[in-house]
Amino acid sequence: MTPEPRSLEDELTEDDEREPLGLRAALDAITRTAREDDVVVTVDLHGKLVGLELGPRAVELRPVALADCLQRLVAYAAEAALAAGAEVLAAVLDEPVELPLS
Repeated sequence: MTPEPRSLEDELTEDDEREPLGLRAALDAITRTAREDDVVVTVDLHGKLVGLELGPRAVELRPVALADCLQRLVAYAAEAALAAGAEVLAAVLDEPVELPLS
């Protein structure tokens, strides 16, 4: 007799039961912000842009300059968010987590 396949809900419930000390919630809560002049970006742990503020001076920038600024700030904030995630994991694993050099 073959066992019945497990549902996705069962798998997720089991993952939640095994999760140490709210690890998923701690990682999901990580965001980092970077700012330059009137441009402010916020990203999540995955480097996804979750917040953007453009002040009056930012709106006056040429499109190429604004795009360069946004790319630079998102990359900086994403690196900081990843480092914060590594710190959370290191605390749970009780050992350092090495990140690749960028």
